[in-house]
Amino acid sequence: MRQEIKESVMDAIGNTPVVRLGRVFPEAQVVAKLEYMNPGGSIKDRMVRHMLRSMPPGTERVVESSSGNTGAALAMASAVGGLACDITVPAATSCEKVRRIQAYGARVHVCAGEESDYHAVAQDIARDRGAWQLDQYCSALNRQAHYADTGPELWRQLAGEIDVFVCGIGSGGTISGIGRYLKEQDPAIRVIGVEPLHSAYRERVTDHKPAGEFATVIEGVGKRQASTAFDPAVVDDVVQVADADALAWVQRLARTEGILAGGSSGCVCAGIAMLLPRLGKLRVATVFPDSGAFYLSKYF
Repeated sequence: MRQEIKESVMDAIGNTPVVRLGRVFPEAQVVAKLEYMNPGGSIKDRMVRHMLRSMPPGTERVVESSSGNTGAALAMASAVGGLACDITVPAATSCEKVRRIQAYGARVHVCAGEESDYHAVAQDIARDRGAWQLDQYCSALNRQAHYADTGPELWRQLAGEIDVFVCGIGSGGTISGIGRYLKEQDPAIRVIGVEPLHSAYRERVTDHKPAGEFATVIEGVGKRQASTAFDPAVVDDVVQVADADALAWVQRLARTEGILAGGSSGCVCAGIAMLLPRLGKLRVATVFPDSGAFYLSKYF
């Protein structure tokens, strides 16, 4: 019998399960990859691991701006690697996410004010304290992580049987990397993004300008300004959903599928429900980025 022991939690990232959503979508073929089953609790574990491989030799401190999950992934990796870690988060970040990052020993800087403030604070820390910044919103390494890792894993698990990939858009790396990989395997696969109302990504793909001011209670998806890590050439369409619909789907997933998923997963399911009348019997796959356990004070 061969031992199956990982050297650290960093080696336990990946190989998350894919499950059929047959109870909430009984007339369709919809599956979801449960990325909250990564050791750090989200899909961002993959991106952080990939990006740290490009970290300059001799780095002792790292910093990143995050809505929470990247911060937790980086804090976890820093604990393993013996790095000092600073994470800047917007004031709307759930208390569970903040405490999760702190539990790994990282320092959390909660930034009030405009959306751009927490990015600016991270840049200041990088400059003033000599920290290496991952810069997930601008770095091509973000989408490369999912092109090299998540995309091939999903394709293998589905045995290539997929017609449509639907994905929430936050930093834009997940949909860009997985989408490009899937389209290279089968150019007929459609890639569709989902975001909250009045977010910036739909305009990048469809030229539909936001009809109102962007504001959402859903963490991790949607931006006032599109991230440069996003590759619009990979995405065929973007749909937008109301916060109330996303939150209703969070509740429905928990109570019907037994899947305690986060708000971005509810957002994606609301988008899939909107799309199904025109997708019909096509085989649809998505990813659930994180767990609802990180939002109990906000969504449940």
